[in-house]
Amino acid sequence: MSEMQNRILHLLKQKKSEVLHEGCRSGCCIWVWEMTRYLIDIRLMGSVKQQIRHLSNQLEEKFNPGNKLVVPHITLAGPFSTWNEKNLIEDFTRICTDQTEIPKYSVGNYGFFDNTRVVFVTITPDETLKQFRYQISRALSPYCTLRNYDLDSAEKFQFHATLAMKLDWLTFQRIKWHFRNQGPVLYRPQPIRVTLLRNSQILCEYDFSQNRMLSRAQARSKATFLRDRDVLKLWADDWRE
Repeated sequence: MSEMQNRILHLLKQKKSEVLHEGCRSGCCIWVWEMTRYLIDIRLMGSVKQQIRHLSNQLEEKFNPGNKLVVPHITLAGPFSTWNEKNLIEDFTRICTDQTEIPKYSVGNYGFFDNTRVVFVTITPDETLKQFRYQISRALSPYCTLRNYDLDSAEKFQFHATLAMKLDWLTFQRIKWHFRNQGPVLYRPQPIRVTLLRNSQILCEYDFSQNRMLSRAQARSKATFLRDRDVLKLWADDWRE
């Protein structure tokens, strides 16, 4: 057993207060713990968000994939677990605030992972975003249960925005056929906001346009919504000029 697995096992043994269920069968008791899952992603905003949401709605109407649709986002790391949330937040904050340039990306065509039957929109990162994601991976790997693909090099990691996943074989083939003549998603530069989530809820979020970390309450506030709307309008006007 690896050192990481030993430490996780030790943590679980200590946290008996987090037990959700105990079942006894043939005299044997089975303990089930709730595992906290974290994710670091880029929240889609503005015209890109609207277009990808439109694609998701199309998939739902034409193919009825049920709960196989996901909220589109660009994953930078995860899902993963950790025994040190304090370090996680500190490292996430440090890497974000140390950025001297705002990461950027472009949105392109549609892609498919055949082995997991995933449908996604391709994302092309600039060099700043590549290195930003790689720094996160390097910082978190000693104490987080990152997946193998999270540990990929800056050049090898495949950025994408998932539309649907774990589809049945027939639905997956039908969707691939549907997208064969579909035009690419129109890309416009957008402000980038990177989010750290815990069990699908915002833990904190870094806004590169403001150069500051937002709490969950701040990220979801009406004031932030109104500011985002105004900023996105300015970005769209600059792009048209």
